Amino acid sequence: MINIFRTKFKKILAFLLIASILACISYLIVYKVSFLPNGYDIEAVQKENVSLKSFNLLGIEKDTINLSFSGNDTWKIDEIEYQVNRQKESFWLLFSFVTISLFLLVYKIRNGLKLWKAILESNILSVLLPLLLLINTLNYINELIS
Repeated sequence: MINIFRTKFKKILAFLLIASILACISYLIVYKVSFLPNGYDIEAVQKENVSLKSFNLLGIEKDTINLSFSGNDTWKIDEIEYQVNRQKESFWLLFSFVTISLFLLVYKIRNGLKLWKAILESNILSVLLPLLLLINTLNYINELIS
């Protein structure tokens, strides 16, 4: 009984270690490398101006957008900053969920589960939540910019 508990405990600890490593790598990819496919990153913020870098689908810098707001529209600068940070959090969650789910999928298939059962047990559908958050955030940023 104790040996069964020990082996399960070791498996849980190993999974938590691997999941933590994958989440840290995802964090580095988003925040340090700035891999933001179809996303935006803040280049500079001033009193009434903001400069954004936009990225294409491959995460390569597409162009720089300079926006100027005056009068009652200066609140948009703070909102753009907030939404860009929210977009980065959504990318981090998306990349973390995808890598952890793929790891679980491969692990379950290698342990002999059938493909469809492994897909269901690896929670690969959990990727939809951060994906929806990301799409909403990117749409709102596009509305603020235009």
